[in-house]
Amino acid sequence: MGGANKGLQPCQGQALASWVIHALLPQVGTLHINANRDLDGYATLLEKAASASGQVWPDSPDINTSLGPLAGILTGLRQVATPWLMVAACDTPGLPSTLVEQLGQQAMAHHADIAVPVTRDAHGETRHHWTCALIHARTLASLEAALAQGERRVGQWVKSGAWIGVSFDDPAAFININTPETLHGPV
Repeated sequence: MGGANKGLQPCQGQALASWVIHALLPQVGTLHINANRDLDGYATLLEKAASASGQVWPDSPDINTSLGPLAGILTGLRQVATPWLMVAACDTPGLPSTLVEQLGQQAMAHHADIAVPVTRDAHGETRHHWTCALIHARTLASLEAALAQGERRVGQWVKSGAWIGVSFDDPAAFININTPETLHGPV
């Protein structure tokens, strides 16, 4: 995005992150945002979401922000007041309305600590959506240990624990908006 804060970029009349907020808000008790810049902009998005009661959580000073999504997950696991943390990237505007319910059901049924959406593309290729996951708070110690050992990939950390992939029919629901060209396409 040319250095612009991706989540605050306009997408069909609202910030890209707003699509994610509105998709998840009816599915979770409290919605928080992890951000390390433009904190006021993200706080405004939460305020505009009528029933949002969450906060913007910047990474703690002891977290290396170059860890990317793992830094955000670590921040969430350190802050969460519930047994489960739902994480989703700010660039996934089409998340399903049953996402949290489906992930939670399968995590419980299979005694998994992490549930990750899985889709198949038109060619039958399987895709795990690692940065969109329901994560149990008890994974905090394993994430801290993995980071201390140099792990930087979300998928590798997830696969090191008790996890399950949960099938979703619509791969477009998990599309990531990573370029200005895809930002201005259909949501």
